[in-house]
Amino acid sequence: MAFKKLVSIGEIAEGKLTVVKTRHFSVVITKWENEYFAFEDSCTHDGEEISCGKLEGCVITCPRHFAKFDIRNGSVLALPATEPLTIFPTKVNGDDLEVDLEFA
Repeated sequence: MAFKKLVSIGEIAEGKLTVVKTRHFSVVITKWENEYFAFEDSCTHDGEEISCGKLEGCVITCPRHFAKFDIRNGSVLALPATEPLTIFPTKVNGDDLEVDLEFA
């Protein structure tokens, strides 16, 4: 695993979506129930930026065709998507949120 700092934990608000662009990915980071989650900013159905969708609890809905995903594990909760979101492991290191982008 190769965890890299992407943001400070103070930049991540509960229930809000933060997009961080890296060399290979646009990563969405959010906090839900005091846990941090990171996933690729791309709906697996058609590539729409999922960060433009609506987050309700641990479920994010794609704005284009309304596919739904669980941000905790990427699982598909509603069609038309059939493939899970790419989820990246996270860990807190002091005041920093680190994400393992090699996990994808």
